Amino acid sequence: MVKLEEVFGVSRKPVLSYIERQEVDVLFENALKSDKQIIVYGASKQGKTALVSRYLIYDDCLAVSCSPKSKVKDIYNSILRKLDIEIMTNEQKSTSANIEAGAVAKIKSKIPFIVSGEVEGSTKVAGSTEQQLTYKTIEFNLELPQDIFDLYVQAKSDKFVILEDFHYLPIDVQKQLAFDLRTFQELGLRFIILGVWKEKNRLIQFNGDLQDRIAEIPVEPWDETEFISVAKKGAQELNVEFSDEIIKRLCAESLGSIGVLQELLKLLCVQNGIVQSQRTKKLISNLQTLNCAIKSKCDDYSSRHVRALEDIAKGQRDFKITDGKKPLFLPYYFVVAILGMDFDSIIMGVQRKKIDEAIKDRHYRAADIRPSDIGFLLSNLANLQASKKIQPPLFDYDVSQRSVNIIDSTFYFFFKNCDKNEVIENIENPLD
Repeated sequence: MVKLEEVFGVSRKPVLSYIERQEVDVLFENALKSDKQIIVYGASKQGKTALVSRYLIYDDCLAVSCSPKSKVKDIYNSILRKLDIEIMTNEQKSTSANIEAGAVAKIKSKIPFIVSGEVEGSTKVAGSTEQQLTYKTIEFNLELPQDIFDLYVQAKSDKFVILEDFHYLPIDVQKQLAFDLRTFQELGLRFIILGVWKEKNRLIQFNGDLQDRIAEIPVEPWDETEFISVAKKGAQELNVEFSDEIIKRLCAESLGSIGVLQELLKLLCVQNGIVQSQRTKKLISNLQTLNCAIKSKCDDYSSRHVRALEDIAKGQRDFKITDGKKPLFLPYYFVVAILGMDFDSIIMGVQRKKIDEAIKDRHYRAADIRPSDIGFLLSNLANLQASKKIQPPLFDYDVSQRSVNIIDSTFYFFFKNCDKNEVIENIENPLD
């Protein structure tokens, strides 16, 4: 019997309702056959991980999750550790000797590199000679791509490196990796980068030499035909049938988010008592059960998104009164401005000029707001959300297009279904 969670829902594991898309899957397959670095990008819960895991087994790759605190050397350290290369720093102790080393690596092996004698490399051994050592030492610099590649070759690896949540990295780390990616591409070490953003050429902005060296795969937009295919393929696996009216409503409510569609399909099945494949085909046509699924998912998303908006509105809270005036509290006014937008505005991306106008329309010190204040606010959105541990982030500022984009695809569903005035009223006003 096929279980419901194997068919529908958001999961790190491949689901049986996965469909191949000509403009996405074929591009990714071709990229795998090339020698280019691969960038998979799009809003959260739009199928980036599902795409990669469709064609690559994660356990056969060197997958590293990035975080706001990750440095370049931390990422390379993780890669080497997954290759069973142990980094030795300062003093490495064994049962009969102290091995003092600056930056060396132990490459584990089933066959001893050294049966007896001194350790290879620039080290000093105090005490008796270690016998039957199953490693050798190599001096290297943890921040140099060439050295990382040499160790990769020593480990006899040909695995892809998958960098997940690349968008969480500080901008300076993203820039450094953009430069290193060119070196790795020339050497033959392949990376697959997964990032939550919407614009093309994100990494090329950091390093123009990546032009023609990377393959960019956008996972969105999804169209209605693809949504219908997902619903019907999953229905076939469960031996159920969705009425045309149900499918039409599902497509409309999902607002272009495959993650929302998958979750609504899963909840709809639960509402109809379906938790595994049926022995006899069952028709799902009751709109009331779909309404219940929509309300349940709206409540689920609301609790998370309202909390995220409250945290963003608080800013860093290191405000100080200067010249007898209260601070500008721009993060709060930014959140209020976004909630005051119409749906069509946020789904297309909100231009900086429009945000500026919306903030000043509501602000208690509009005349004191300088362009640089708005610029700092928008440029700092990523850091602010990271510091508040908002994962995935809601907003991304595209400097080249001067617009704020929604990069959590579930936010559209929340935005359309919530009472925005009520949300604003429940967010603490710093003036109070």
